[in-house]
Amino acid sequence: MKKFDIIISGGGMIGSIAAVAATRAGLSVLLIEANENQQFDKDSERELRVSAISWDNCEYLKLLGIFSNLITSRIQSYAHMSVWDNRSNGKISFETDYSQQQYLGCLMENKNLIHGAWKALKSTDNCQIIEQSHIENIENPGQQIRIELNDGNLYKSKLLIAAEGRNSLIRQYAEIKTSGYDYKQKGLVAYIKLESAKPETAFQSFNDGGPIGILPIDDCLYSIVWSLPLEQCNKWLNCTVEDFELGLKKAIGKDFGKIKLMSKRAAFPLTQLYAEKYFDNRIVLCGDSAHGVHPLAGQGVNLGIGDIQTLFQLLNKDVLKDDEILHLKLRKYQRRRISKVKETSEMMSFMHHLFVDDKHIKNPLRGFGLNVLDKITLKKWFISQAGS
Repeated sequence: MKKFDIIISGGGMIGSIAAVAATRAGLSVLLIEANENQQFDKDSERELRVSAISWDNCEYLKLLGIFSNLITSRIQSYAHMSVWDNRSNGKISFETDYSQQQYLGCLMENKNLIHGAWKALKSTDNCQIIEQSHIENIENPGQQIRIELNDGNLYKSKLLIAAEGRNSLIRQYAEIKTSGYDYKQKGLVAYIKLESAKPETAFQSFNDGGPIGILPIDDCLYSIVWSLPLEQCNKWLNCTVEDFELGLKKAIGKDFGKIKLMSKRAAFPLTQLYAEKYFDNRIVLCGDSAHGVHPLAGQGVNLGIGDIQTLFQLLNKDVLKDDEILHLKLRKYQRRRISKVKETSEMMSFMHHLFVDDKHIKNPLRGFGLNVLDKITLKKWFISQAGS
């Protein structure tokens, strides 16, 4: 039975970054991914799912040696953000504080980030990667973790990290309960071209159904995430290209010239999820296995990266050997991350409910809220989240 310091289930963005962080901490890692790794290069077809990585997290990716592996032609930084409500005079703008940082965040396809992390892993001797496999059985007695894969091979480690997404099987095995909220919406994603828009700027407009995030990707190319009630989402997924472009132009509410759809359209459900705890003995949850938030501020990936940073600030070989010390460290990890995730998720949920409909009592509140926010110190909190 082969032994590792850490086993990670899930080789997506969060799992692969966690694996890199573990190897940088001098720990041996087994990374298990259920699917086959897809090659990604500058000529790959554009992926519809795009992430906005905050400045701080970009710096962390540089520290891990991941950022230098990314396909730079498929990354777009943004230094400005403009938000407005189409049913009031409410608006707010964010600008980079160049004395502190070069940009608010970087936009990249999810596969680009995975590519960068896997490239870092393949350059180290501390990580073994198993693709197209999954964990069938787990023993979690306290001193160590023992797992069996679907091919019958057995492995053991001091820690098992679940980074499998919202439907985590390891979380279910550990009987960690979850709570959540179904927004009864979907996020419609696509690429569009805007004829004229301020460069290096992300935009967000609020409408009755939900917000539209418009994220710069390359020159006049933008990625959109349009939050819509289920029936409206189906309408805009299946309508003609011409009707979609006209509807999107109306929903954006500002004149960016001609809008052209540049890709297929897809949609994913919008839900909020909380795990009641982030660890059980030597099983730890990270990323979407632990939490899921509304994409209003694009927080999901950044919260997952925050999980990894916090976890590996607390772990080392000596900690993993001692049950009592490890338990104390994991309690600290859980306390810090649950607090941070709750703060961010509830603020995004509040914003969603404030802007999602046009009830008369909310209309003046929206305009007042955004305009006041643009002038007070709470704006600093939103700036810190804007690239997240």
